[in-house]
Amino acid sequence: MPGRDIKFVNGGIYHIFNKTIDKSRIFDDESLTYLFLDLLKYYRSSKSVIRYSNYKKMPSDLKEFYNQQIIIRKYFFIDLYCFNIMPTHFHLLIKQNNEGGISHFMSDLINSFTRFYNIKFDHHGSLFFKPFRAVHVRTEEQCKHVTRYIHLNRYSSGLVKIIGDIFIRPDSSLPRYSSIDKDDLIEKKFMLSLFGNDILRYKKFILDQADYQRSLERLKYIKKWL
Repeated sequence: MPGRDIKFVNGGIYHIFNKTIDKSRIFDDESLTYLFLDLLKYYRSSKSVIRYSNYKKMPSDLKEFYNQQIIIRKYFFIDLYCFNIMPTHFHLLIKQNNEGGISHFMSDLINSFTRFYNIKFDHHGSLFFKPFRAVHVRTEEQCKHVTRYIHLNRYSSGLVKIIGDIFIRPDSSLPRYSSIDKDDLIEKKFMLSLFGNDILRYKKFILDQADYQRSLERLKYIKKWL
């Protein structure tokens, strides 16, 4: 995979994605998906200075005190707008909040997940390509289409056969957009503001191009065999 020629700027929004080196379907294991989501939540904070594995071993009273610090938004390296965790890869749409925020966050996220995986499965070496891929999303219109692409990814690839099922999957942030209530992982205000804070309008936007996006994915697959 080629190097990443992109500079992360504060306030910039980026589509981040990466895949397993040997196409291993590691996220078919539901427990690993939930671990990845927990790490997303944990390492977004600059107050998360304790290794995640040690954090999990903390006494409950100390952990509760620590949690009160890492959920304070002003300490977040990034804001996470949406995600989709696929069997062999993942997609994130995030905004950088402070200098070096994305690089720091992604390093902690991937290193922690890889450590856990390697210990549990007696695996050695990297799981994901280096560096991770990133695309700068420069306009609100682009942002709309990227979030739709991310949320439709499982349907587009044929992993989900019934379109309505994308609204109930825990490995996607889309179900979290079923209400305007504050979420403990994703920041919904910005994305919903692009749709007049109308959840049904956002849902319609996602569904309107679902079959078209799926057909494009099929064409990409066919071209691999030409």
